[in-house]
Amino acid sequence: MGKEKGSKKERRHYPRLQSLYLVSYINKEGEVQKSGVSMARTIDISPAGAGVEVYQLVEVDSRIEMEIGVKERIVAVEGKVVHSQAQPNGHWIIGIEFDHVQEELVEEFF
Repeated sequence: MGKEKGSKKERRHYPRLQSLYLVSYINKEGEVQKSGVSMARTIDISPAGAGVEVYQLVEVDSRIEMEIGVKERIVAVEGKVVHSQAQPNGHWIIGIEFDHVQEELVEEFF
């Protein structure tokens, strides 16, 4: 018995749930704010990070301050952009790793 071709081991502690939530965010590079408050939406989310569709370029290693509307609450998080991919429609999908596990999201989803 060997490894199956193409199999990947999940490295995330929490699985990401495909969920659409509205996000307001501020993009920072170092201490410099690179944008005003912008709107986006989640593609997937977990207590440790999120995939977010944004409408302007956000560079990898940028800092993000976000407020995510999750059901009846607003969850404020900070994190780091770990990947950014341009989409054919002119938008970007960014992966954000939160600075801290968001216990509110653990309670909400798990």
